Amino acid sequence: MVKTATVAASKTDGRWLPLAEQVLGYAEHEGATEAEVLVVAENSALTRFANSEIHQNVAETNVSVNLRFVAGKRIGVASSGRIDDEGLRRLATNAGAIARNVAELEDWGGLPEPGPIREVRGGFAEATASATPEFRAEAVRAVIGAADDAGVVAYGSFATGQEAITVANSKGVRATQQRTTSQLITVHMAADGGSGYAEQAAVDATAIDARALGRPQ
Repeated sequence: MVKTATVAASKTDGRWLPLAEQVLGYAEHEGATEAEVLVVAENSALTRFANSEIHQNVAETNVSVNLRFVAGKRIGVASSGRIDDEGLRRLATNAGAIARNVAELEDWGGLPEPGPIREVRGGFAEATASATPEFRAEAVRAVIGAADDAGVVAYGSFATGQEAITVANSKGVRATQQRTTSQLITVHMAADGGSGYAEQAAVDATAIDARALGRPQ
């Protein structure tokens, strides 16, 4: 019996659960009596500003696959950033080799069985997942505009990110969830040496009031 929970929005990337099941198949082929796969996929972007000017925009995509390989009461854990077929096969081979060369865990009770999975709402915002460099630049310009009005210089960054977490095990557990994060940070410097700091974080990046954040209190 497979219990599946999907907590996400329309932008869900459907690759990760099939990929996790693919790794489970490779682990079984390597002789695993039980196996569990954790896939964490991240997309993040950051816009930096200094001296009241935007000077950098960067983006990064990462995927990490973690395999817990069980051989009787021996457990091996391995991880990889490769998601091609050869990389996933090697992950299973490495985890199996580790499991066969460690001591048994006498109190090992086995991997979790399927059960009810509560859906968690409110952790994902489409606006954050689809945030563009232009979106972040507009918010940064609002911060800089407020700093200009106050006669100070603005420094800081605006980050947006999306993370997908998927878990699958040989007992039939299947779960996947997406979440988004955003954070705007600013430091204002005055000519007389004074400084001020403000930040705001939100699941939905559109909820951040950049102009208010940049306005000295």
